[in-house]
Amino acid sequence: MALVLFALAACIGASASGWGYALGGVLFSLGLLTKPWRTRRGLARAGLGLIVAVAAVRLAVADGARVHTERMPVPGTRYLNRLVDERDGTLLAAHALLLTRRLPASDTAGFIPALEAAFDRLSREEGTVATPAIATWLGLQSPDAFDTVVITPEHPSSDTAVVMLHGYTGNFTVYCWQLARAARAISARTVCPSVGPQGDWWTDDGARTLERTLAWLKGQGIRRVYLGGLSNGAVGAHVLSSRVASAGIELRGLVLIAGAQRRASTPPVPVLFVQGARDTMMPARIARDAAARLGRRATWFEVDSGHFAFLDRHAACEEAIRGWLLQQEQRTRGQTSR
Repeated sequence: MALVLFALAACIGASASGWGYALGGVLFSLGLLTKPWRTRRGLARAGLGLIVAVAAVRLAVADGARVHTERMPVPGTRYLNRLVDERDGTLLAAHALLLTRRLPASDTAGFIPALEAAFDRLSREEGTVATPAIATWLGLQSPDAFDTVVITPEHPSSDTAVVMLHGYTGNFTVYCWQLARAARAISARTVCPSVGPQGDWWTDDGARTLERTLAWLKGQGIRRVYLGGLSNGAVGAHVLSSRVASAGIELRGLVLIAGAQRRASTPPVPVLFVQGARDTMMPARIARDAAARLGRRATWFEVDSGHFAFLDRHAACEEAIRGWLLQQEQRTRGQTSR
């Protein structure tokens, strides 16, 4: 098993901590299999020591003030989410999904390189971060205890936040961070709660998780929210958009990335649709129908990509979201001045 993990680390281009765990596992296994007692003890101790050292370093540094993973609604943290680099688990799952043909080939051209590049950008800018994906895959998310990624810009707005609902397979810090890059333009905090691996926000658990996220934001002094979502999360944001007002927070707009609900009832707010033209998992025609129903309230942005446009066309998508958020804020200031 240790050799298999070592080979997988090589195949996916593992992180430094991933290599540390893999090498530690090999040394520990060799120690168990080696016959001379002294050699066995030395190898086993070296391997176990390396594993413990990697885990200790990650527990100490894999969470920060700017990119922080918090458990809600009761304050706290799951140290479990710091132990493994998100890059390793995500790339391993991505390779497995492609090999088993669980993802359409038409949507996944360039998917792995785009995912690797996204993690490289995240690592360069933020260093080592925690991930809600581990607790999500272990089935630990519930409305009574869910992990939330909170990303705070250098000079945060006192009253504005962007909430992003994740899609199928769970909540990933890398996607939340990409949206946060766009949200910096309006100095908004970006908050990304977790509902479970299905990304089924339209269920009772999903609605309650969003409501408790909004209640937490209100307690932080947030009065205005942009609600966004990716894939299943975009469907969830579309369906649950009316819940924001009931939480006592003003909904400023929706950002729906690679997903929408054709006939969802939407509050009278602006909506940005970010869509891949060749998306077969969440076909563009569904979002177009929803945009047509909204008329002038809808802004359409389309790129030549499939379902993972937010990854392989990240610069264009981030710029579109950034520009749209700035436009909404400028309109708000204009209305206030009048």
